[in-house]
Amino acid sequence: MKLRPFKVGENDIVLATNESEAVQLLHDYTGLCEHDVGDVEDLSEQLDIKLKTEDGKFLSTLGDYIADMKEPQYIVGWE
Repeated sequence: MKLRPFKVGENDIVLATNESEAVQLLHDYTGLCEHDVGDVEDLSEQLDIKLKTEDGKFLSTLGDYIADMKEPQYIVGWE
């Protein structure tokens, strides 16, 4: 089972094995209906995305942040 980061909708990233699981994870996390979560984008080729704290300080790259994660899960969201 290969986990990949997916951007679901405009503001959320999840770690999942495929797009369907990514949508289901976001649905389970937020309660949004599956048809309301928006587009799904595989971020596997964009692991250098910079994650920042709420006050704008650099936290980690997406790749480093998910490196040790072994289970499908919600990763991060922003407004």
